Amino acid sequence: MKKLGLLLISFVAFLSVAAKDIQTVTFTVQPVIRCENCEAKIKNQLKFEKGIKAIGISRERQLIVLKYDAEKTTPQKLAESLKEIGYKATEIKTPEKKQQ
Repeated sequence: MKKLGLLLISFVAFLSVAAKDIQTVTFTVQPVIRCENCEAKIKNQLKFEKGIKAIGISRERQLIVLKYDAEKTTPQKLAESLKEIGYKATEIKTPEKKQQ
């Protein structure tokens, strides 16, 4: 009976994790990201934001790509966080995928 209870609790926990609304947002920023120190500054700022799951930075393309939990944060909050360290973030809107 205990095994069934543990199995049920594990299943419910799995569903709650799987149900998260993970989104991706892409920003361009000004001023430009020039060096590894700039990247580190951005990553250090964003890693403490609630809901951040992954941070990707491309100096070549001047992009920041963030995966985040939409239940915990928004692109606007993330842009505000970047503003705190001197970066003006502009969201790049990607076209919606057509549903088939």
